[in-house]
Amino acid sequence: MNFKSVFSRLQAVVEFTNLQHKLGPVEGFLLDPEAYALMLLAAEGSGTGEIVEIGSFMGLSTCWLAVGSAKAGRETVHAIDHFKGSPEHQPGGGAACETVAEDGSTFAKFRENVRTAGVEDRVHAIVASSAEAAKGWDKPIRLLFIDGEHSYEAVKADFELWSPFVVEGGIIAFHDVGNAEGATRFYEEFLKNTSDYRQMMRVASLAIVLKLTGASNPAETEWGA
Repeated sequence: MNFKSVFSRLQAVVEFTNLQHKLGPVEGFLLDPEAYALMLLAAEGSGTGEIVEIGSFMGLSTCWLAVGSAKAGRETVHAIDHFKGSPEHQPGGGAACETVAEDGSTFAKFRENVRTAGVEDRVHAIVASSAEAAKGWDKPIRLLFIDGEHSYEAVKADFELWSPFVVEGGIIAFHDVGNAEGATRFYEEFLKNTSDYRQMMRVASLAIVLKLTGASNPAETEWGA
C-alpha cells in the first residue's frame, strides 16, 4: 500500500471537511466542491498576478479564495461588487435576499463574514460595479472568477473588461455555467470561438479555463448577439 498517497488523500478530505464546517454559515450560492476548487486555484494556480472576483455577494467565494491564498502565502483577493445584489436577489426575484430587501446592501454582512473567517487581511473589497472598477485597474491577474450578474450581456462585458489583464498561463473561472441561461450561452459561445483559452475542468457549474500563450485581446473577437 502506498501510505504516502493514502495520507495525502485523507489530508485533503480533512481539510475540505474542516473548511465546510468553518465557512458553512456564510450565505451564498456556491457548492462546496466548487468552493474547494476555487480554494485550490488560489493556493496552487499557475501564473503570477492578482486574484480578482467579480461578484462577491456576502463573501462565500471570497472567503474560500482568501483561505487558499493565505495557505500558500500568495496574493490578496480583490472582491469587486456594488453589494446591492443581482436582479434575482431583489424582492420578488428568483433568489430574493432578505438582507438586500432590508438593508439595500450586503456589504456589512460581507465584512462580518470575512472577519469571522479570519481572512480580513487577505481581502481588498472594491465597492463598485465591474465596469467602474475596471476603469482604474492596471495590474496583471493570475486568477479571475466571474460570478456577477448572470445575463449574457453582463458575463460578456465582465469577460471583455477583465480578461485582457489575465496573464498567459492564468486562469478564468466562470460560475453558474449550466445553471444560468445567460452565463451558459456566453460560455458555450466563448469556447466555440476561442483558440486563446482551453477548458481545463468543470466542477459542477464552475467552468475553469487556462489562458494560452499568444492569446489575443478579446475586444478583437466578434461575438454573437
